[in-house]
Formats: sequence, C-alpha cells, structure tokens
Amino acid sequence: MALSYTKVTHNKTYAQIAPTLPHLSAVHKTVLIVGGSAGIGKATALAFLDAGAQRLALTGRREDALSSTAAEIAAKYPKANVMIFAVDVTDAKGMNDAVACVKDRLGPADVIVNSAGVVGPLKPLASSDLSTWWSAFETNVKGAAVLAQAVTKHASPSATFLQLSTAGVLFPASPGFPISGYAASKLAVTKIMEYFGAENPSLKVMNIHPGVIVDTPGGKKMVEESGVEFDGDDINLPAHFLVWTASEEAVFLKNKFVFATWDIDELKERKEEIMSSPELILGLNGFPRHT
Repeated sequence: MALSYTKVTHNKTYAQIAPTLPHLSAVHKTVLIVGGSAGIGKATALAFLDAGAQRLALTGRREDALSSTAAEIAAKYPKANVMIFAVDVTDAKGMNDAVACVKDRLGPADVIVNSAGVVGPLKPLASSDLSTWWSAFETNVKGAAVLAQAVTKHASPSATFLQLSTAGVLFPASPGFPISGYAASKLAVTKIMEYFGAENPSLKVMNIHPGVIVDTPGGKKMVEESGVEFDGDDINLPAHFLVWTASEEAVFLKNKFVFATWDIDELKERKEEIMSSPELILGLNGFPRHT
C-alpha cells in the first residue's frame, strides 16, 4: 500500500475536483502558467480554461511549442485572451517583464502556477557531471525565486502561488533511484516557498506534488534512465487538483505541502486541524522530543 495522508487516494481525476463545478469557477481570474507549453503546465492551462478562465498567460523556453499550444487553445476556446512569453524562468528581467506585461494587458495575475522544472541526471552524485547536475538548482531553485520576486511586484496582492514539488523530498534516499540533484533542489524550493508564504501573508502559497506523470518529458526521462517501473497517474489529476487548490474551498491549505493524489473530502474533514497545527509542512522525524 502506498504511503498517504488520506485513506483514499486517486490516480485520475474525480467529480469533486471537476473544473466545471460552479464553485471552482475561474471566470474572473487572470491565470499565469510558467512552463505552460507542454506537460502538466499545458494540462493545467486547459483545466483553468474549462473552469471559465478568459485571461491566460503561458511562459516557456520554446516559442514554437508555446505557439502550437496557443493555436490549440484558440481553436477550442475562441473567447479566451491568451498571451505567450518565450522566456526562461531563470531570466530575472525576462520574467519580470512578462509578469508586468500580463498585469498591463490582462490584469494582475490572480493564480500563478510554476510547473517549470528540470529533472537533471539520474546518476549517482559521484559519477554525475556537476554542471548538468547543478542545472536542476538553476531552474528549480533560482527560477522559483525569480518568479516569486516578479509576483510580489506585479501580481494581485491576494494571488494564489502554486509551486510544483515532488514527493521525492520526503522519502529516504535510495541507491536504486539516484535523483540527488532533483530531490535536493525541490527540497530547497519547498523551504523557499514556506518563507515566501510567511513573508507575504496576503498570498496563498502552496507546494504541490502532482503525482507520478510518466507521459511528460520529465516522467519519461525518469522511467528510461532509472529503469524503475511506475504505474503512473493521469495528467488531468494534478491539472484539476490545481484548479481546486486555487479556489476558496482550499484556503485552509495555505503554506502547506499537499499531494494531488490525496482525497479532498478527507482533507476538508481535517480543515481545522491542518490550519491550526504544523501538519503538512516540512519537519524532522522525532523532533522535537522535548519542549
């Protein structure tokens, strides 16, 4: 049995997080998806459009992929106003200019999803090329910090900032699955987001493990290079879960670390406990022993 916070877990979307539910409506929200041209970012963009969003901005490194996604969106959602920005998340000026442009043309971003990320080499640290290994920190850590600074300057003061993380930051290291660069960089991002949320209490910041999505470029890389077989989760599960976390119903998860696979009904049942305790934040097993 997989370890979980809720008794019920999901590997595909379900009725309670359907983006078409009226109380999950994004019709009045400006949504910014960083890393939105493919994979989970693209699926999340489509989910917010299904939730009624009319103002959408996507960033990514490849202009051709962004243009293709924008054309696909225009054909399916002709009323949506979509902007694209070919910019690397580590480019501080480029990201600042992009978020500022979103503010000027669409209104300040109400929801920001950071799905940009690099897996890095799946090799033991001793045999890794350190320049490639470090690339995970450049994109995953510096990129998140760059985006956070742009958000504080140009997004809505009460925006929701959803940072994609990984369950790999929580489990013991395994020699059979060498992801030291990826896991350590995501661990750093998780703590950065804790501070970002604490320093900006008007924002709703969350770290979210999207599940194991094996049909994305990063997911395929993990399967091919590790040789580990994963059952895999449907890509619409994190996409729809992210729409739910951006809703008022999920405010109690502010500054927490959650899994898209967890059942939201069970989470809501524990709302008061989660809000009033250190549940669902990083800690040290067995600490404190004495207070």
